[in-house]
Amino acid sequence: MLGKRKMLGLAVTSRSITAVEVVAANGGGRTSRAAEFVFPDGAGLQEPVPLGKALRQFLRRKGFSASRCVIGMEANWLTARAKELPAGAGESVPEILSLMVEREFASDRKELVFDYALGTETGGERSALLVAAPQRVLDQLAAVAQAAGLTVARVTASTMALAGSTNGSAAEYRLVLHLFGGGAELALHSDGALRMMRRLPVSVPAGAAAGEAPANGWLSDLTDQLRRVVALLPGGESQAEAARELLVWDEAGLDPEACQALSEQLALPIRLCKGPDGLEPAGVRSPSPGAQFSAAAAMALDALRGRPPAVDLLHSRLAPRKMLAVGRKVVWAAAIVATLIVAGTVLALDWRRDSLDASLMASKLRDMAGDLAEAKATITKVTFARPWYNQRPTYLDCMRELAVAFPEEGLIWTTSLGIQEDMQVVFSGKAVSESAVLDVLDRLKANPKLAGVQLLYTRDADRSGREVAFSMSFTFVQPDGTWSSPSVRKSSLGRR
Repeated sequence: MLGKRKMLGLAVTSRSITAVEVVAANGGGRTSRAAEFVFPDGAGLQEPVPLGKALRQFLRRKGFSASRCVIGMEANWLTARAKELPAGAGESVPEILSLMVEREFASDRKELVFDYALGTETGGERSALLVAAPQRVLDQLAAVAQAAGLTVARVTASTMALAGSTNGSAAEYRLVLHLFGGGAELALHSDGALRMMRRLPVSVPAGAAAGEAPANGWLSDLTDQLRRVVALLPGGESQAEAARELLVWDEAGLDPEACQALSEQLALPIRLCKGPDGLEPAGVRSPSPGAQFSAAAAMALDALRGRPPAVDLLHSRLAPRKMLAVGRKVVWAAAIVATLIVAGTVLALDWRRDSLDASLMASKLRDMAGDLAEAKATITKVTFARPWYNQRPTYLDCMRELAVAFPEEGLIWTTSLGIQEDMQVVFSGKAVSESAVLDVLDRLKANPKLAGVQLLYTRDADRSGREVAFSMSFTFVQPDGTWSSPSVRKSSLGRR
C-alpha cells in the first residue's frame, strides 16, 4: 500500500526546474501534471526566496496540488568518486567511508554533504560510489522549496534516479545517457551497482535536431567523451557488444540516423528510452511524461512507493552526529555516567578505529605493490641521472607539479599564472563545474611539494552558470623543504 497518494518530482538545473506530479495508481503511478519552470531573467539559486515565490505561482497556475516533493540535482553540482571497500566490511561501511571523507576532504568537510551508493558484494569485494554536494547549494534548494510552500522528502541526483529506474538489460555494463538542453550526464551500472556518474563537458543545444548543422559539433564532442568512457571499461574497446549497452534518454532530438552512426562509432548497441516504456515495470503510466520529464517522474515514483534512493543528501548516512541541547542537571548526570563508562569504552573505540585504519592501509598496500616496485626502480634511475640535471630552473618543477593536478578531460583550465621569486604561486582559471575545482584543490593539497594550498574564491563566471571562475594559491617547496635562492634560479633560467 502507498502511504502517500501524491508526490511532486523536481529536477533542478542552474536555469530551470522540471516538475512532474505523480499520483498513486494500482501499485504504480500516473502522471497528473508535467511542466518546465524556466528561471526568470536575472533570477537564480543565489536569490532563493524570490525564485521560490515565482515557482509557487507557476505551480498554482499549472494546476499542481502536491505539497511534498523530491528534489533532483544536476551532476554539475555533485562530485562522485568510486571507492573500493575492504573485504568483510559489513555494517562498518559508514565508518570506513567516514574515515575516507576525513582524509580526502579534511579542509572542506563542513562545506560539503556526503552520502554513498553501495554496490553488491561479489567475490568478497564490494565498492561504493561516494557522492558530495556543496552545503551552500542544498541550503539554497531548501529555501526555494520553503518559499514555494513545499515540504522536501529527499534530495538526490536526477540522472542517478533516472538510471536506477530505467528498464534493465542482460548487459554486464549498462550506460545510461541523459541528454537535455544545455548538457549531458552519464551513469554506469555494473553487477547491479552504480559505478560512475558524471557531467560530460558537452554543450547540447536545447531542442536541436541531431541532423542539423549546428548540432554536428556537439554530437562529435559527445562521441569523443563516450569513447573515452568505453575505453576505460574492463576489456577496453575490444569487449563483446553483448556485455555492454547504451541507454539514451533524449531531450535533444537525436534522429535514427544519428543514433545508428553513434552506435557504429562506439561499437555497442544503443536503445532510445521513452516514458513510460523506458521505466521499470509498475512505473509511471499514461499519459506519458515524455523524455524531458522522465527524471522528475522517476524520482516522484520512487518516493511515492517508498523505494529508497541511491543517495539522499537530505538524510545523509555520513552526516556528523549532532549534540542535543539539554539542561544543567541532565548535563551533570550525563557527565557522571560518562566518567564511569569512558574508561572502559575509549580503548575499545580506539582499537576498532585502529583496526579499520590498518585494514584500509593493508588493502591499499597490497594494491600498490607493483606500483611501488616500479617507483623504486624509477627513483634509482633518476637519482643516478640527477647530477647531470641539477641546474634545472625551479620554475619548471613548480609548473610541472601544478600541471599534473589538472585532469586530462579538459574540465578545468587556467587563465593566469604568477610565480614570485620566493616561489609563492597564485593562479586563476575556469571550470565546467565546482566539483572539478574541488578535485584539483584536493590533488594540490595531497602533493607534499606544495605548502599552504588555499582556495581564494569560486564564483559563477557568468549568469548562465555554465562555468565557474576560481583562484588558488600555494608555495612550492623543494624536496629538502627549502626554496631555491633567486640568484641560482635566474642563472639556471638563463642557461636553459
